[in-house]
Amino acid sequence: MEDLVELVTRESGDVRVHVVRLEVGRQACASPHALRFSFEVCTAGTPLEGAALEIVETSGDELRLREVEVS
Repeated sequence: MEDLVELVTRESGDVRVHVVRLEVGRQACASPHALRFSFEVCTAGTPLEGAALEIVETSGDELRLREVEVS
């Protein structure tokens, strides 16, 4: 999650991030609950703090950044 936060922060610059959407496959061995918790912890004190993490569950094994909403 730290790498994801760093990537989004680097790419968005000083723009406020409102939503981060991830695609998470059911076979990816990544718990949506754990992802949400680590997102909240890793975004504290960053430009992503307060952004929503939306998880789109799929049937595969992917774990990828789908979309970022900024203002």
